[in-house]
Amino acid sequence: MSFFNFNPAVRAATQGVTSKLGRHLDQQSQTTPSATVIPFRRFHASEKQSPPDRPPHALRLYYLFLASTAFVQQAKGTATSQYLDDKLDSVIQNVMKENNIAGLSLGILSPSGSVEFGAWGNRTETGDKVTPDTIFGIGSLSKSFLSASLGILMQDFQDGVNRTALPHGVTRFDWDTKVAALLPGEWKTEDDFSTKQTDLVDLLSHITGLPTHDLSYSPDDTPRDLFRQHYEYNNQMYVTASYIVSKFSGIPYRDFVEQRILLPLNMSSSTLHPDRVSSLDRFSKTWSPSGRRIPFFADDKKMALIAGAGGVISDVQDLLQWAKLILNGGVVVGSERNSTVIIPSSTFNLATTGHSIVSPAGDGTFSVMEYGLGWLRTAYRGHESVMHNGGAPGVSSMCAVFPLDNFAVVLLSNTAGRGSEAVVFAIADRILGLPTPSSDDSINSTVTPTSSAQLLPSQTVAPSTHTTLNLAGTYSNAGYGNFTLCSSSKVNTVTGISPTQNSTELYSVSSRFWGTHIRLTPVPGTNYDYAVHHTNLYVDGYGADKSAFEDPLFEFKASFMEERGKVVGFGLFVAEGETWRAKKGGSVRDVADAWFDKV
Repeated sequence: MSFFNFNPAVRAATQGVTSKLGRHLDQQSQTTPSATVIPFRRFHASEKQSPPDRPPHALRLYYLFLASTAFVQQAKGTATSQYLDDKLDSVIQNVMKENNIAGLSLGILSPSGSVEFGAWGNRTETGDKVTPDTIFGIGSLSKSFLSASLGILMQDFQDGVNRTALPHGVTRFDWDTKVAALLPGEWKTEDDFSTKQTDLVDLLSHITGLPTHDLSYSPDDTPRDLFRQHYEYNNQMYVTASYIVSKFSGIPYRDFVEQRILLPLNMSSSTLHPDRVSSLDRFSKTWSPSGRRIPFFADDKKMALIAGAGGVISDVQDLLQWAKLILNGGVVVGSERNSTVIIPSSTFNLATTGHSIVSPAGDGTFSVMEYGLGWLRTAYRGHESVMHNGGAPGVSSMCAVFPLDNFAVVLLSNTAGRGSEAVVFAIADRILGLPTPSSDDSINSTVTPTSSAQLLPSQTVAPSTHTTLNLAGTYSNAGYGNFTLCSSSKVNTVTGISPTQNSTELYSVSSRFWGTHIRLTPVPGTNYDYAVHHTNLYVDGYGADKSAFEDPLFEFKASFMEERGKVVGFGLFVAEGETWRAKKGGSVRDVADAWFDKV
């Protein structure tokens, strides 16, 4: 949900930083049969499918591929394809091979208004091909639907057609309205000032001061940075905002989106209910970056929780309608009297304007990056753009709109990871007529080839002055709940299997939204610092392959604390920068983003 994302900063992606919601740490070196690239089909807009059932790092890869591919800027094209020619096809197939992507589809809305679709790879283990009407999860691209929904609901109140009254004493409902006023008795942070002052813009532009805490999803999280001073990508705020839509529209958030956005745009293949598409042949299966089949990341019950942060399910044909709406300022353009406003202009302008700084300086490829309301605002190689990506287990997506150049590109993939985003920028360069960038332009990070996932991989670490025996036990935090850490000697109890274990690692079962298990690995050269790996463990495999494997998700840091010779707990650190707690200083308990007592 980057759901996600989770983190939508494209520059961060080019430097190897993955989204919180879809981060995978597998190292892969071989391509599995499921990721075999097949020749693509070009589709003209008139070929929109009529199926029987209808309900960063990336840029570095792109530059390297262009250096070794005969990529011409003047595309020959065909009668039905101006940009998706054989040269670009070669680039896309290289991206898929290097990133072990099982399948992807994309759509292009060109400056002339013509539409092109392309599809590559497989949507099933048996080799059924991806087509432009293949349905995927879109992850954090869903966030822009939430900001639009809030704006539509605000307009309902302004027009006097609202169904639900505001709380006592609240006289207006707009982007300046305080969350505490809308949710009296339901909204509270650790800091009294942020509790009272957080408004809806703060909520959706990631400046509430609340950290990511994707492993908790609880109302008891604590603020991490100074209110309105620091961008911190946070999916829980979008969960909160979707709840506000439900509460004051009188209908579930997912139904609101379908009635007020998807239906008017004729996005007939799109939904926020996995159970409505799960039985369709067009609904793509999903893969890990290691090439292993994995289940879709959320069932219908779970999706109800995270729908606002990452719940939309769609195909590129529908998403191109959404991108076209953004190009047209939130309006479906018809004749002068028949144009239909979907997103109120005030909301559209706020959503596509930066409110928090994601990256304060340009690097030659991207300008300063700012986050709006479900959209990232930046300039790519001198061209203004509004974009967002999406990520979750088995989901990778991107939508890039270039308003001044009048085109848009959407991409959906059934394999987690950021490499597919290179395709979007390759197409943008083609449309913009930009010269092929060199492999050294702006991107200094190193791309590390990945290998097939291994079961609970161990790391060689420096000798520690303590054993895991005094760290094992049950730990508790009000937001995260209780969980029990076991030493490797007890790992069979935790995982149900007995792989070769690192005696310095700790293990636990997870009952939270993301992941099935937690693995703690000592940080070399330290005594009480551990890398926390939140992961999905498939003891009996998944799909056709029944061998056990691991699909890592997030990695954070934990630091245990000892008092009078006894371990009293540990602090969890999820921040990517220095927090106000760290600036203040103190013990691990004082500076951690979340503290767990040993019980």
